[in-house]
Amino acid sequence: MNPIKRQIPNFLSIIRIFIAFLCFYMAMTFSQLHLSISLGLFVLAAATDYLDGYLARKWNTISSFGKIVDPIADKILILGILFIFSYKGVVPLVLAIIIAFREILLTVIRLLLLSKKVVIASIQSGKFKTASQVCSVVIIYMMLIFKIPLQQVISISGFNAIVMVLIIWVTSITLYSGYEFFVQNTKAIKQLSW
Repeated sequence: MNPIKRQIPNFLSIIRIFIAFLCFYMAMTFSQLHLSISLGLFVLAAATDYLDGYLARKWNTISSFGKIVDPIADKILILGILFIFSYKGVVPLVLAIIIAFREILLTVIRLLLLSKKVVIASIQSGKFKTASQVCSVVIIYMMLIFKIPLQQVISISGFNAIVMVLIIWVTSITLYSGYEFFVQNTKAIKQLSW
């Protein structure tokens, strides 16, 4: 296989990090236009997450570099936008911190195990967790972009309640998938000396 083609999945992971930071920059003003651009960048970055994994499996080009960079890029994208939403008062900081703690802890454990040549396969709840996070973030984006017309049919308290339900759901499934990760990988995790 062409050496350049083999690197495309890794290139997509790196590009996702740059797109993520551009996404954060655009979101910081919280204007309707900039939030719309930020949403487009977020969706593009999320799409590269699916695409790089798909291509790596299809072309059998899964690499150690990809196993490290891909999850880090994912966490940067999701956690970054959650903390911006939190900074802007949309998402409770404590829930963003709980999600971040779970994501960072499991990523560190995966990387430590990878350094010992132990690869942990993705579990179904983890995939569902990622999909839930992306979908919930997109919905929050859409609510913020269309906040003014929405206020004609939904009160501020109703708006905040919908966002709260979404973020509580995301926090719950994030914690559950973390619990399931530990349950299913207890033997592997015991190989680590803390």
